[in-house]
Amino acid sequence: MKIISFWGKGGVGKTTCAASVAARLASEGHSVLLVSSDYVPALSEVLAARLGPTLKNVWKELWAVELDEEAIIKLWKERFGGEVYRVISSFLPVGEEIIDYIAGAPGIADQYALYYVYELWRRGGYDYIVWDTMAAGGGLRMLRIERELYTHLGDAARMYLRLKGFLEKLRRGEGDPLSLIESWRELAERVLSFLTLEAHTAYIVTRPAYLDYAITKRIYSELSGFNMNVRGVIVNMTPLPEHYAYPEDTVAEARKWVEETRKTFKPKVEVIVVPFTPRGPRGIEELLALSEYLSKIA
Repeated sequence: MKIISFWGKGGVGKTTCAASVAARLASEGHSVLLVSSDYVPALSEVLAARLGPTLKNVWKELWAVELDEEAIIKLWKERFGGEVYRVISSFLPVGEEIIDYIAGAPGIADQYALYYVYELWRRGGYDYIVWDTMAAGGGLRMLRIERELYTHLGDAARMYLRLKGFLEKLRRGEGDPLSLIESWRELAERVLSFLTLEAHTAYIVTRPAYLDYAITKRIYSELSGFNMNVRGVIVNMTPLPEHYAYPEDTVAEARKWVEETRKTFKPKVEVIVVPFTPRGPRGIEELLALSEYLSKIA
């Protein structure tokens, strides 16, 4: 099973590009799962389908799921809330309300989104997973920090438990926080390894403007630093004079940043230019028309 992920800052059209590629793959007879974990959900509008946190068949063998931040936090509580409470309550006199407190911590939702896609891949059942990621790549940094934290937390917990005489309590079967901490560290390792698989290709979506170009360089550096297979940069929403009568200065400015993007990335990855349209694609037919520009992605 192949994974194709789309990265970039908010507002560059990640969701549209992901949906377009997913629709084309489904039109070619592949079974495709399209996942959006962008916290400003737009997949329902792009597909013209009512989506949510439950997988839904939207067309042929194209399935889709849309996770906003609230849905991701709910799923995190269901999967990890009880374990987190067991660990923290082993050291501190806290109630289960600590679960809500931890769930709201920065980075928790980003990390769970990575875990969620990892679990979908691990279960299998599709030819492709097409993933519209959260804006930028902050979740990757948080996951690496989390992995390192669990290593240190395990060492600190062992010392704390010895000092406080909790080992006897653990032997009575009241829970083993050390094994949970170790399982979290191992899970973080597995998720990071999953992102570097040969079957996973990443694309960065940007626009032909200075700020987008600068952020794209940063995202490329970050993803490459995790040894992810970055296959291309998509310069989306590019005003092309053959499509509309744009002002000359608008076209010239866009052309400048397209060329700058090519100069920076072309030796390393494919640079794909996608034209701007006043009304973004909506629905399968319009997404398939857009996919003409994304035909190299597979």
